[in-house]
Amino acid sequence: MQETFHQVLKFENFHYVDAEDLFLERLKNIDDPEEKRRIIGHTFIEVFETKTIELEKTHPDIKYLAQGTIYPDRVETSATSNVSAKIKSHHNLTLPDDMTLKVIEPLKDLYKDEVRKIGLQLGLPENIIKRHPFPGPGLAVRIIGPIEKDKLSILRDADEILIDEIKKAGVYDNLWQAFCVFLPLKTVGIMGDFRTYEYICAIRV
Repeated sequence: MQETFHQVLKFENFHYVDAEDLFLERLKNIDDPEEKRRIIGHTFIEVFETKTIELEKTHPDIKYLAQGTIYPDRVETSATSNVSAKIKSHHNLTLPDDMTLKVIEPLKDLYKDEVRKIGLQLGLPENIIKRHPFPGPGLAVRIIGPIEKDKLSILRDADEILIDEIKKAGVYDNLWQAFCVFLPLKTVGIMGDFRTYEYICAIRV
């Protein structure tokens, strides 16, 4: 994604923050998926605000926070109605009331297919437009049970293999979504002529 912002979209002031250790510390021993999302959401805002304060020292004219929130995000967090049930929290829909930046969400009333049509009209590269959805909270919400760095690494590798095989088969663009889920279980397998006892990843297509 860094390469996309720099080389494809030509962002001149793109800043990347590696806060992996902070997120892992906050998520240590957390099992409940909704609690994971809540922690990720609050930590996301904290990291964002810290970076914003740092940037304002050299860019005092920062005024806006633009988000890619779409309508299903708001439905899942019951933001569209006071009678809707919350399905799951989104990391960027829990902004603090005292935030000084003005929030811009131009896509908040649109569905994914509508957003893709707009992207085509704007001339964005197809590999960006047709990219499968990726959860805002990251791979943490695709791990059953507590989050650990080695589990994230296994899941990241498994996901890369899955997407690579789907693209080789020529069916990536025909699928709405495909990803792996890390299961907290181990099973016996065979690699070459040797016995293995490793974690399981489920595939959702």
